[in-house]
Amino acid sequence: MENTAKPKRKLYTAEIVLYSVFGAIWLLGFVFAILGVCAYNVGKLSLNPLYQMQKDFATFFHINGTFFHINGVMDFRLWGSLVMIVAMIAFLIAIFAFTNKSNQEEAARRRKEERMKILMDLDLSTKQATEALKAEEAKTAPAEETTKAE
Repeated sequence: MENTAKPKRKLYTAEIVLYSVFGAIWLLGFVFAILGVCAYNVGKLSLNPLYQMQKDFATFFHINGTFFHINGVMDFRLWGSLVMIVAMIAFLIAIFAFTNKSNQEEAARRRKEERMKILMDLDLSTKQATEALKAEEAKTAPAEETTKAE
């Protein structure tokens, strides 16, 4: 049975680092989103430390009257979702960039192999033509010598 599996592409160190970084950022956004859900659904808001943490974040970042808060509260659900979306877009860009880079290197390698094959075939045909000329000269040379001797 033939092995028709595609060869695995080369993994770059930068690729692994970027995947890890964007994955960690996405995970941070996921944790913030879960904390935001818990802040509004666990116990009373006045006694909930997660809700108080959202308020403290809003005061720390001086968020007053912007789109991402309601009454001085930095909503972790919204910020977590936003961080997850940005991290996923960056992750996908990294995947596409490194895949494209790998495909370009593979195409360049194939072009080089084709050029080398053409050159090798040309070199072989030149050698064969040279050998054929030498053989032909060797055949005609004794005949010429005999005609000169006469």
